[in-house]
Amino acid sequence: MKPLRITIVLPFPVTKPVGGAKIMYEYANRLYAAGHTVTVLHSIRRPYKKMKSPLWWKKFVFALRGVARPKWFPLNKNIKSTIVNSITNRYVPDADIVFSTWWQIAYAITELAPAKGKPVNLIQDFEIWAGQKEKILASFKLPIHHAVIAGYLKELLKENGASNITYFPNAIDSTIFFKSISIEERNPLSIIMLYSEESRKGSKYGVDALVQIKKQIPALKVTLFGVYKKPDSLPDWISYCRRPDNLTSLYNGHAIFLSPSLGEGWALPPAEAMACGCAVVCTNIGGHTDYAKDGETALLVKVEDENDIISKFTYLLENNNNRIQLANKGNQFLSANFNWDKSVDIATQFFYSIQ
Repeated sequence: MKPLRITIVLPFPVTKPVGGAKIMYEYANRLYAAGHTVTVLHSIRRPYKKMKSPLWWKKFVFALRGVARPKWFPLNKNIKSTIVNSITNRYVPDADIVFSTWWQIAYAITELAPAKGKPVNLIQDFEIWAGQKEKILASFKLPIHHAVIAGYLKELLKENGASNITYFPNAIDSTIFFKSISIEERNPLSIIMLYSEESRKGSKYGVDALVQIKKQIPALKVTLFGVYKKPDSLPDWISYCRRPDNLTSLYNGHAIFLSPSLGEGWALPPAEAMACGCAVVCTNIGGHTDYAKDGETALLVKVEDENDIISKFTYLLENNNNRIQLANKGNQFLSANFNWDKSVDIATQFFYSIQ
């Protein structure tokens, strides 16, 4: 089959690590490596989004900051990556596929001329946290091809009138995230967690639970990482790594990963930690459960329930063999089911099928 021309569309220039953008950049690199022509566009304007400052000012600031290419992700230098005013026929090149993400961009690609490519929007979360729920639900019925990254999202779209939904499973790069320290040799009292100031990430519940566990187990070792500055309220005994460049080593240096998130599309950090050999404790939400099977590959806890987090951690911290067994099963399950070769093959075959 002949190589495809693929335009990948992101809803904004991505100035810091964001999971949804990381997935799209991964597709860009891997589709290019497979021989396809790939262009990446970042839109300034979006449908149903009011701009707080003039277009010329945003263009100037983005140019000054040099964010047409992500500085935090190794996007292949041969892939054209640009910032455009909007996703309209004027700025989108002719192609076979226009592959976007985010509900507002779904509306934009619906209006493109056929020459711009068959429109496919990758839904990576139920994107209602900023409001406009009715428009988001209506976007599921747009005359474009819908793809989802998680099983629960596929069911959500079905319940809201979408049809012909394709599942593009997320994946973890095993050349980056892998075990370098055996599961058995790790300090069983070591815990790592992503810290975020976004309330839906549930960091408050995680930190509060860890503080209580520390009172029970004084030898507890805890590390938090994230893109934000270290919060002043964080206890001195909790280590904090801002924008770590050694994330694989951090994961490997700990026995257990905690994700107290209230909502996710398909959470990357717990899966990365699982690939690196951590036992995972995470909330029972759709964005975890594709790979986190309670009692098998992870321990699931109730949302906003510090006592449940404490209970599950106490179980693992006091039963090291159970921690080892859980970590091994999680690692094996993730490696077998979520790899990029499989995901890119599924996406590529789908792209060819709609030509």
